[in-house]
Amino acid sequence: MKKYFIAALLCMVMLIGLVPSAFAWSNYDTCMASIRQQKQIQAQAHQTANNLRNQGYADSCAGIQAAKKTWAAANAEIAAYTNLSRYTWDDIRILTTTVYHEAGCTTEQLRQYVARVALNRVEDSRFPNTVYGVITQRGQYNTKYATMDAAQAIKNKDAANGTRNWETCKSSVMTAMMGKTDMPKNVIYQANFTQGKGLWKSVYFNSGWFSSTSYFCYG
Repeated sequence: MKKYFIAALLCMVMLIGLVPSAFAWSNYDTCMASIRQQKQIQAQAHQTANNLRNQGYADSCAGIQAAKKTWAAANAEIAAYTNLSRYTWDDIRILTTTVYHEAGCTTEQLRQYVARVALNRVEDSRFPNTVYGVITQRGQYNTKYATMDAAQAIKNKDAANGTRNWETCKSSVMTAMMGKTDMPKNVIYQANFTQGKGLWKSVYFNSGWFSSTSYFCYG
């Protein structure tokens, strides 16, 4: 019986990992559906733990500890999807285009950092309170990043070259929007030089044919 419960928990853990890959990225209803799935996983984990307790197992047993970890992992995903549900398809499209042009051929870390800086600005009273406003603000990013044509151009290039740069950048944006990127909220500057109120982190990148250092600074 104990082996059965542990196997069930392993299946639940696998399901937690698979749900985001099926996610439609920007749809509020889909976010809510993903949250419901995670709540079902929590309910199953809770039931598994209770069943083991009813069989006389202590909370220190491996099965109950695994159930608790499954419940906590699902809870983290609920928080992440709740964060993501605040954004629209246009928000994701615009920020994906921005990340592509700012850091598309670098690393997952840099792509997430670029996205998070823009999102930090949205939440900062000194900047526009929308993704569109932040990206099109004069003297900051580039107004062209907000156009449908700019997004379509990336997709067309992917189709022609057999690449997946759009999807890769969109994944980075999603991760940042879900609150999974480790960056303080007062980091609001990103450039190849330091600025603002001091450096939070610098990231060096070398592709073999070009290199750069990005500076992420407090505001």
